[in-house]
Amino acid sequence: MKSLICPIIILIIISCTQQDIMIGRNILIKEFPQEINLSGEKLDITSIGVNNIFVVDTFLICYKAMGLDEFFDIYSTNTYQSLGKFLSPGRGPNEFLNATYMGQHFKDSSNTYMWIKDEALMKLTLFNLTESVKQQKTIIDSCIYLSNSCIGNNYIIGDTLISIVNSSSDLFLSSYNLQKDSPLEQPIIMFRDPLKNIQEYIFGMNIQIHPNRTKFISAMSNFNQINIFSPNFTDITTLSIYKPTISIKEISLTPDIERIRYYSNVFVTNSSIYALYINKPTSIWREHEKSIEIQEFTWNGTPVRKFTIPNDIIYFTLDQKHKYIYGFKDNEEIYKYDISNYI
Repeated sequence: MKSLICPIIILIIISCTQQDIMIGRNILIKEFPQEINLSGEKLDITSIGVNNIFVVDTFLICYKAMGLDEFFDIYSTNTYQSLGKFLSPGRGPNEFLNATYMGQHFKDSSNTYMWIKDEALMKLTLFNLTESVKQQKTIIDSCIYLSNSCIGNNYIIGDTLISIVNSSSDLFLSSYNLQKDSPLEQPIIMFRDPLKNIQEYIFGMNIQIHPNRTKFISAMSNFNQINIFSPNFTDITTLSIYKPTISIKEISLTPDIERIRYYSNVFVTNSSIYALYINKPTSIWREHEKSIEIQEFTWNGTPVRKFTIPNDIIYFTLDQKHKYIYGFKDNEEIYKYDISNYI
């Protein structure tokens, strides 16, 4: 692995009015103070039909969106041995028509849990990962049935459910009191498309919540921008990467096939944000043969370093215990990258 240290250049702009989507405290990041070149090792994992991968505690989860069999194939990050298949498709007890993990998990003294959403059945379930592996069957400890207004990404913060919804022309955030079964306030417009690109959904993004649930981060698909914000969307920092954020007008005038796919997913820890920067045309982003970047930031928006990876991965996750990045390729191969010197 090679490490390149260079000076950091940050331009901070305090926005008084909304100019496109560079809102709040906007930071233009022109470079990273450290660049690390990583080489990978292919894992001998042979799950079929995998769409994405996650690491939760000491579990490597291969996610299969099609629901032809169980949604989760789970492996140990200690041995890479299979620990079983979980979350069966169907309408019965502890079954799912679809299963979406939005990054929210937690541990108690005995078990590790994941919040899993079934958008089709409009329910948010607490999947007991530890007990499921022990008993070799899907264990659901609780279930919250959602109203039709709770579409999009959902996050539990105490007694509050936060929903972040990407509509055809707006991205908005709403809060819902789970105890009183009622909205807390009117939805907050996070980003608005003044051009009204109907059915475009240009504000697509990958969202994660800080482990202590005090901040969100979103890395945008169509814009070279990362957003860090409070649950009520009052404390906002936007990061424009390498150049000022592309305008909505420019995106609207660019054919879909020629639009750049900037970010594909993110991973967060207590201290850092990691974002996979693809920077390839939408038509080839899943099949490119060029290197990509995983960019690391603090939760204040300060760039830390970037990892350059030669393999054409499209998603990634991070194993904090063993200090590996796992990269997932479109051909379903999984690679691991040692970052023990940087975490």
